This record gives sequence, C-alpha cells and structure tokens, in this order.
Amino acid sequence: MPGSPLNSYVTSRPDASAPSRLGIAVVGLLGVATWALSHSYLGIFHDAGLYTLQALARLHSDSLRNDVFLKYGSQDGLTIFSPIYATATRWLGVEFAAATLTLLLQWALLAAAWILARGVMPRSMTILGVAFLIAVPGDYGPGRIFTCIEPFLTPRMAAEALVLGSLAAALWQRKALAVVLGIAAVLIHPIMAMAGACALVYLYLGRPKSRFTGAVAIAGLIALAMAAFFLPVGEWGRFDAHWFALVKDRSPYLFIAHWQLDDWSRAVVTLATLGVGVRVLSIDRARNLSLIVLTTVLTGLALTVIGCDLLHLVLLTQLQPWRWLWLGTVVATLLLPEIARVLWQNAAPEQQTNERRTTALLLISAWVFAADVYALFAAIAALAVLAWLRKLKPSEARWVFWGACGVGVVAVTWRVASNLEFTEAHYLDPNIPLWLRRASSFTHDGTVPIAVASLAFWLARMRRGRAALIVLGGLAGTGCVVSFPQTWKSWTTREFPPQLVARFSGFRERIPPGAEVFWPESPVAAWVLLQRPSYLSVIQTSGMVFSRRTAVELERRADSLDAAINPGSFMSWNAGTAMMLSPQQLAQTCATGEFQFLVTGRDLGVEPLAEVPASSGSASRRIRLYRCPVRTAPQTLAAAAT
Repeated sequence: MPGSPLNSYVTSRPDASAPSRLGIAVVGLLGVATWALSHSYLGIFHDAGLYTLQALARLHSDSLRNDVFLKYGSQDGLTIFSPIYATATRWLGVEFAAATLTLLLQWALLAAAWILARGVMPRSMTILGVAFLIAVPGDYGPGRIFTCIEPFLTPRMAAEALVLGSLAAALWQRKALAVVLGIAAVLIHPIMAMAGACALVYLYLGRPKSRFTGAVAIAGLIALAMAAFFLPVGEWGRFDAHWFALVKDRSPYLFIAHWQLDDWSRAVVTLATLGVGVRVLSIDRARNLSLIVLTTVLTGLALTVIGCDLLHLVLLTQLQPWRWLWLGTVVATLLLPEIARVLWQNAAPEQQTNERRTTALLLISAWVFAADVYALFAAIAALAVLAWLRKLKPSEARWVFWGACGVGVVAVTWRVASNLEFTEAHYLDPNIPLWLRRASSFTHDGTVPIAVASLAFWLARMRRGRAALIVLGGLAGTGCVVSFPQTWKSWTTREFPPQLVARFSGFRERIPPGAEVFWPESPVAAWVLLQRPSYLSVIQTSGMVFSRRTAVELERRADSLDAAINPGSFMSWNAGTAMMLSPQQLAQTCATGEFQFLVTGRDLGVEPLAEVPASSGSASRRIRLYRCPVRTAPQTLAAAAT
C-alpha cells in the first residue's frame, strides 16, 4: 500500500530468543493462578445491577420500564448490550447469564490484548505482557471505581476487546476490519469505544497530515468555546446550574478538577510509560502504538478539562473522555516488559547505558508504588532522566543511577510492608482458608504475580534454569489446583437462585406490575426477585448525568424522605449502596405516601402483607412486605412503630 501511513509499521521483528515451551507453560499457569485469585466473580454487583435492570426491563417491560432510572431516559437506548443480555437471561436465567457473559468477556479482552500485543512485539514479550495485564489491578480514572478487567458484568469489557481488535486490525493494514470492529464497539458501549475511534482517526488522518490535524484541533477548540456561548441550556447544550450541581455532587469523578493525588499519580504512571515507549522502543509498530495511545489519552484529558470542567457541555460530560485512560492502561501494561527489556539490555556506551537503566529502575518503581506521591515522583523522574541524564558528567550520572536503585529498594520495601500491614485478608470470606485469603491479598496489587512471572521468564531463558522452572511450574500448578474450589464457588454461587425467586411469588402477586417498591437493604432484589421498579437507591442516582428529568426526580424523592433519611445518603458521592435503617426510619419513610410497598427484614410491629424466610442469617429472620398508607393517612404505620 504505497503512501499508506501504516507502511512505517511493517517491519520485521528483531531476533529474540523465545522462552521454551516449558517456560511458556509455567508463565501460563502463573497467569491462570493470578486470574483465579484476583479476578473472582462478584455477582450482580456495582454497575452490573443497572445492566441487569436494563436487561430485565426488556423481559418485563410492563413493570420495570417504569423504574425511575429508565423512565425519563438513560444510556440504555445507546447500546445493543441490553437485548443480548436479555436473550441470555431468557435462556439461562439472570445470574447464570451474568456469570457466563462476564467470564466470556474477561477472556475475550485478554484474547484481544494478546492479538494486539502480538502485532507489535515478539511472542516472548507478548506472553509476559498479557501476564502483566492479568496481574495489575487495571484501575483507571478517579476513585478506583473502574478497572479494565472487571469481576462483574458490564458491556465495557466487550467494547474494550473490540477496540483492541480494531487497533490490531489497523496495525495489520486491515482497514475495513478495523472500522467494522470500531463500529461494533460503539454499538456495545459508546463511552469506551470513543477511545478507539479517536485512536483510529489519529492513525489514519492525524499522523499523515499533521499540519491539517493541528488546524482542526485549533478549530475544534474555537468551536467548543463558541458552544459555551451559543448552545442553549438543556440536554443538547450546556448544564443549567441546578442539574450541574446535582451531577457534580453525585459524580465528582466526571470533572478533573475534583480528582485527587492518587488519581493523578496512576494516570501519570500510564502516561510516563507510554512516553518512554515512544522514545525507546525499537519496533516501529510498538513505538507508533505508544504514540497513538498517548495522543488519545492526552486528547481525552484535554477534552474533559475544556468541555466538562470549564464549559459544562452536556454531551461531552456524558461521553466522559477521561475514560480513554483505559486504553492507555491496557497498552502501557502490555508494552511494559518490552520497554523494560529495551532499557536494560541496551548495549550502548556507559553514559547511555546509565541513562536507560536509570529510567528502567524509576519506571518499574513507579509501577511498584502504583499510586500516591511516590509513584508520581518516580514516573516524572523516569521521564526527566531519559531527557536530561546524558547532559550530566559520567560521575554524576552514576550517582543518579544509584539513587534510582535506592528508589527501587524503597518501592519494594514499601510494597511488601503495605501488603503485610494493610492486608485485605480480613475483608474476604472468613470461610476461605486464611492462607488462601492472604495469597489473594498479595495477588491483588499485581506486584508479586509480576515478579514471579518475570522470574519464570528469566529462568526459561537460562541454560541451567530448567530445574528451578520445573519447581516454579509445580508451585503454579498447585496454586491453580488449591484455588480451584474457591474460584468455582465464586463463579457458581447464586445470590438469587430460582428457588428463592419462586418463594417471592407471594410478594409479586400482591404488588401490581409497575408499582414502586422501596427495599433499602437490597435495591437489586426489587428488580430480580420482585420484577418491580425500585423507588430510590444509590445505584439509581449514578444515571443522573444522562437525564435532567431523572436527576430532578431523584432529588425530589430523596428530599421527600428527609424526615427519616438524609438526602445525601442517596445523592452524594460518598453514599453507600445498601441501607440498614431502624424500624422507626422505615415507618417514617412508608408514612410519606411516596411509594406503595416497603420490603425489609425489620419487624415494624404491624401485620405484613406477606413474608418469606431470609436466604441467609438466622432462621428466625424473615423478609416482610408492607403496604404503605396513602398520603391522606400518613400517620398510621409511623404511630404503630413508635
């Protein structure tokens, strides 16, 4: 393809001694063990609850379409994922469908990552890069609320896999396939897919015509500035003050001005890794992939600052371009082993060797620190060393190198101490053996799995490393075997089994379709067990950015319960997902007449319409259904409870 911008990518890979089959098998076993310990399925949790609502609403449209999250408009109309999930639910049941799709999407993402990495690196580095991707937490954006590999069902992983496949197709000069996969990603999850769209635009238009691209960027900035003055206030223009305040209080992470140091440090580690890759990678396609993704991420952050923080444009805020960081996180992780190898094994003169090895130490230290000021310092220092260390005298450069060694020692010590001091073992299921909980805790931050995978990779290249590699492979295989029961349990345990759904048939018979239910302890259960709209919950308020009417209605509902519950319990960023209210609070909420039915495990001292034994806990604990009084007689139930 003469004249194609991809011609510069078509280069032969440098000769690299690939690890033996035994080495590949050991690294693979380590990857499986790491996946089992760090990506266990969490069930219908976090955003999976909302996607489950959207799927169930297609199966019970007469009832769940009235839920406040969907009633006034949501992102559900912009994705084909809901009908796919609904079809799987019809065939398999909601929880089995969710678990199956989650497993398929996790492995689809890893497969797409393999294909992309294989297109820009030798097989040996691809193996290690995918092992790193499995191991790292994969947090992107603020608050650590999103990860690249998610342990619950969302269409984000599907869109990510399609975007990675689209970029791989582009690198192999399959333009039509790249565009088709990109469009499929948009249909699945437009917000995540925009990262791929931006990368393809830059690849096909931006790089070949850099001056034209610069002019378009300036024109775009002018257009955004004009939009702030000429677009009307409303859902197709700018936020009005009221709607903006509601969205900002509930979801401050949408606006970069509210990001914390921890958020920025993780972003900078990703950006620094891509920046170093642009400078040092020897394979054209890998170097250019770093540049494309780096440009995409920086563009997303710039659009967020300008369009969301400064101009308050609704559409850009809904698109959340800061989320393009996910692509940077995945690609930086995949390329990290190759970047470290190139930096460390460079056989240049002493000055450049010190420069590159110092950069490698600082960059690895930044990944070990992972977040906070230490990671920020190490990442910035890595870029600074790469840019300016060669200007120092050899004696001065050596001092900087030994300083980087010291930073590496501090990073490893800090990571080990943090894992020992702030272990997550006591947060996990106490029925799991303590040693397995501790192993899972040490696995979650990725440092130990990456270190062990790197050791296996090194042993696989050593002539005398076969015996040690066999021992390591045996340990990895043992880890897979002993973790299998818990892994199987996490993927097969059901919170809402068919038997439990059947037991709530009496509730469904007494609640008319479309009637709203307030179930503060488990809002998702209102959708799954009762197939009825939820009156109000924290999870529903996350959709306020997509509809002003939804935001205002949710605010009204939260205010209507003010006598019993602080509205901030629903409407603020720090709100919890489930509420354990006292009988008096529950009676007061019911007495408002805002909703027709209340479901709770509390005994309010009056006869319930129906009750069933709780699925867990004491045998005497029961879930009760109460009918709430109409507005004309709000005092009955409250008086009974007090």
